[in-house]
Amino acid sequence: MKDKREKEEVPSGIRLMLLLKERLVEIMDRERANQNSIHLYCTGPYWVAFECSAYQLYRAFPDSETTPLRLFAYPFPIVMVSVTDRSLRSYARKHILRRDESDYKLLTV
Repeated sequence: MKDKREKEEVPSGIRLMLLLKERLVEIMDRERANQNSIHLYCTGPYWVAFECSAYQLYRAFPDSETTPLRLFAYPFPIVMVSVTDRSLRSYARKHILRRDESDYKLLTV
């Protein structure tokens, strides 16, 4: 319980930077082969998707926020789209999530 509370207290931007530092290669490999899924990663009050998942997420949530990222560790710009936890919870009530974990969700489009 304490670990979960400590995670929630870390600011969203810090959680995003940690996610990118620890899992960027895995995320980009997953997106290279992605055709019909939305891979979402929790950063606190926001869920983020990258590249192909970002495109699909934007189609499902037109009011979502799009952010281009330029990272030192990756040679090309990366597209990231984010939605609020509240929006995703509302969406999940009407749609089936293929994976529903505390820090990762997988949707099929």
